[in-house]
Order: sequence, then C-alpha cells, then structure tokens
Amino acid sequence: MAATKPIIKKGIFALVLVVIAVSFYYLTIWVTPYYVQNKFASKSADYVNTPRFGNQPNAENSRVIPLPNPDFLYSTINYDLKENVLKISGIVPDSTYWSISAYQENTTNYFVENEEKVKAKFEYYLAPEGSTSEALKNIPKEKIIYSPTTKGLILFRYLVSKAYPVQKLSELQHGVTVEKLVK
Repeated sequence: MAATKPIIKKGIFALVLVVIAVSFYYLTIWVTPYYVQNKFASKSADYVNTPRFGNQPNAENSRVIPLPNPDFLYSTINYDLKENVLKISGIVPDSTYWSISAYQENTTNYFVENEEKVKAKFEYYLAPEGSTSEALKNIPKEKIIYSPTTKGLILFRYLVSKAYPVQKLSELQHGVTVEKLVK
C-alpha cells in the first residue's frame, strides 16, 4: 500500500501537468490571432476606414507587412463598422493576378475574390453581419460583404508582371476608394 502512494502522486502530478499544457496550448491558439490583429490595428489607428498602400517589398522595407512576397504590391484597409457601411471600389488589372481578402478581428479569413471572378472594376459594400442598413437596400447580394466582427482588415494583392510593371500597378492600387455610407 505504501508503494502505491508515490505512484498515485506521480500520476496526479502528470495529469495536472498535461491539463496545464493543453490549457496553455488552446489559450495561446485563441489569444495570439487577436494579439496580432490588435498590434496591426494600433499601428494603423490613424488610418481606420481608409486605404493604405504598401510599396513593393525589398530589403529595406520587408517588415512593413509580415513575410511579404516581393512579386506583389499590397494595400490594406483597417476597418471599423460601428458607425458606417463602407463602399470599396477600384479597378482590377486584366492580365495579372489580383485579389481582395477580408479578415475578421481574430485574423480569420471570411471573404476572398480574385481576377478570375471580378472583371474590370470592383465594387463591394462592407457591413456588419445582420445589418439592415438602408444603404444596402438596393444593392445586389453578391456585392455585399458581411463581416462577422465590426473590426477587421481588407487586404488587396497585385502581382507585378510584364503586363503590369510596378508603376502601372501602383496607379491601380492607389485608385482604390473607400466611401463611408451612413448606416
């Protein structure tokens, strides 16, 4: 009987250790995306609901966007939908890759479109999920992006190619507009 007490103590210790490790693992997985998004949002606090345009990544500015691909130009819109529905529009290049992606506050991607589906021009309306805004009344459903959270990020990618060198893509990139519509 006396010999089983150390085994029971070691078993309880191992069980407690496993519970702590698993709890820490899941807590980290849940907290880290919010931390990353909040860190990015705090750097973009002065640019809420307005586009920001990144230069082509190179050795000097490669940390402007985490792990950027030097073949792309990036644009972002750090959004807050508490008071507005956003109308986002611009021009899609016709012979190179282009995409728009939407991320909720915990960095979960909930919307993606690219040049395969969107031709020439794009126009989307970004609204909180369940919105009954009058601004959306006559808008086709395929043009509305419903965000699961009121805060998040829109990311645009433009592939630099022979058909679209950096200067030409930069003009398209800077043509993206965001209009705040009253809820």
